[in-house]
Amino acid sequence: MAKLRLAIIGCGIIARVHAEAIAKSDRLELVAVVDPVVKNRDHLAKQTGAKAFASIETICANEKMRTQIDAVVICTPPSIRMQLVEQALKVGWPVLVEKPLAHHVEAAQALVQIAQLYPDTPAAVAYCHRFTPAIVEMKRQLDCGHLGRLIRFENVFACWHPTMQTSWMSDPKLAGGGSLLDTGSHGVDLFHFLVGPSRTDAAVFTHQWPERGDTNATLLIHHGEAVPGGTPVAGFLASGWAEAARFIVTLVGTKGSLHYDFEKPEQLLLTPSTGEATTLVVETHETRFRHQLEAFADLIENPNTDNRLARFEDGLAVSMTIHDAMEQIVGI
Repeated sequence: MAKLRLAIIGCGIIARVHAEAIAKSDRLELVAVVDPVVKNRDHLAKQTGAKAFASIETICANEKMRTQIDAVVICTPPSIRMQLVEQALKVGWPVLVEKPLAHHVEAAQALVQIAQLYPDTPAAVAYCHRFTPAIVEMKRQLDCGHLGRLIRFENVFACWHPTMQTSWMSDPKLAGGGSLLDTGSHGVDLFHFLVGPSRTDAAVFTHQWPERGDTNATLLIHHGEAVPGGTPVAGFLASGWAEAARFIVTLVGTKGSLHYDFEKPEQLLLTPSTGEATTLVVETHETRFRHQLEAFADLIENPNTDNRLARFEDGLAVSMTIHDAMEQIVGI
């Protein structure tokens, strides 16, 4: 089977993570990197052996190179990617866009509409934690009824990361928000993936850096459809760049709970409501980017495939939840 030949657009930190994942897969090949900043693109090109380009237009001007690219991974800030997505889809390249889909809900809606103009060209969002092996096992256990009726979803993605104060990721003009939109969006997507569509009930934001996005956010959501014989499922989510590090996902049901701590990457804790806890051995979360890119390859091979990859509509659902949170803001 021929390898899927990829181009990465935007050569920052997350692009290097994707490049490393591509290198670890026997199904993928990185053939081009694109960035208007010479230093950025040349650095990644030197690391990977891929060809460096300043823009999509530069690639398209080279007919031979254009046909050597099968799909693109877009790793730019969300506020500047709409035109890039449209350009790629016009060429016929499937796109995998880094999360969040957009910097605000109107842009997310516009991107969904753009993708709908090209129904035969796959468009997906890189919510990589859908491919964390422990999360996959959580979903399997949940779907099999091993937890009983689900009561609550708990997620914290937070750390001490003061360098974010000067990063574009905390600049509302470029990123659209702060820690909730950056790291917290993963938690919202996981709730949608594991539980279902959400409604936003309350949000509390802390802003420790003037003129920057939120440094800490706490969000309460719930699954909008009542579970037969019970109550809606609650979701507690916390994100932060200015607090002690915690990276956890917990599902609580009437028969027991599943708890995953990303700092114990090969251990998933299953605790019955009565009885002793059991540690399930899982593959490390460090494989999630490779699994995600290979799922992208599967989607391109068969656009009707039903896999865990988040689509643009999923990205819009996350944007809507976060938009609702910002509308109900209680700030500190």
